[in-house]
Amino acid sequence: MASQQLVDTFFAWAPLTALLLVVITAFVATRHEAATVPSSGGKTFSCAHCGRRGKRDHMVPVTREGAVVWYCERCAH
Repeated sequence: MASQQLVDTFFAWAPLTALLLVVITAFVATRHEAATVPSSGGKTFSCAHCGRRGKRDHMVPVTREGAVVWYCERCAH
């Protein structure tokens, strides 16, 4: 009877224990990583035609129906 209770207790706590081990392992593995910030600094915009991303200086704004749409230099022409 005692062995059955031991098995039941083990399988009752095993999923929670496994989850805690995974969370702790992930925390320890990623705690020294730096935040991912774009090195270029500032916002980047996506081309409305091809999806290419670029800094604001390299994009061409086009106003359409009251909204500003950004195009890369290649798609703006």
